[in-house]
Amino acid sequence: MTQTHTRTIKALAPIECPEHPFSRVLVLFMSLAVFALLIGVLNFIFRELYMDVFITQTALDQVVKKDEYIDIWLVGLRFDAKLAYWLMLPGIFVSLLGAMGPAFFRLCVRIISVWVALCAAWLIATTCANIHVLGATGLPLTAAQVASFMHAPFTNLAAYSANYPVFFDAVITIFVTGLFLGLWHRLTTIFSTSTLWKKENMINWLICLCCFFGFVWTSAQTYITSTDPLTPDHARISDIPMVNYLVMNAPMSIHYSDAHDRLALGKIKKEEE
Repeated sequence: MTQTHTRTIKALAPIECPEHPFSRVLVLFMSLAVFALLIGVLNFIFRELYMDVFITQTALDQVVKKDEYIDIWLVGLRFDAKLAYWLMLPGIFVSLLGAMGPAFFRLCVRIISVWVALCAAWLIATTCANIHVLGATGLPLTAAQVASFMHAPFTNLAAYSANYPVFFDAVITIFVTGLFLGLWHRLTTIFSTSTLWKKENMINWLICLCCFFGFVWTSAQTYITSTDPLTPDHARISDIPMVNYLVMNAPMSIHYSDAHDRLALGKIKKEEE
């Protein structure tokens, strides 16, 4: 009889389960760090798209200062870190269950995978919606608009399809979400196959744990973790409202909807700080 060999596609290779309970938790923590970094990369791409559509291709390109371009990136990175922190928190508590055994580890991987996909889809969908709303009204998407849409999503989709490329946005959301999830899974798989988890090495494991929580601590951007706690007013980097609107990513802009009026006032003067 001829023996057949099954070949696993690398991108779909399963995340390996370490033997030691502590190392299982650390692998799950590393998967969350990968998730947070990919959120930052995705927001970096979206912010470049924002700037291209609403500044570079408009008359604002002649009046926006070079320093303001830099501030969009730097301050925007802080809002991206804050978003990543919030999205990591549920995963941290789920990851602790991985110490209970291989079956719980695999369950945690599935739960985190679903969470990663949902968060990526939410980020992409709200970004598409925010771009359309900014283009149509000159103002960012608000929490009230999102709540109104969610009250009757299918009815609203049918109504919006006449003015907005809803089908194209849905295709983009599904495609990029799949790409995001696949990349997260592949990078996490690479981490899980590292020799670091093969043998018990508490010193290196504790270093990994400290690095992870240091990353989480830095991303929190609160008065406890930063000498300059992040607030919506940090987005007031320019006297041009549109520039201020582009600093935050879409989910953070929706969360801070009450601050949109302040962003329209322009840059905070030094004497006001």
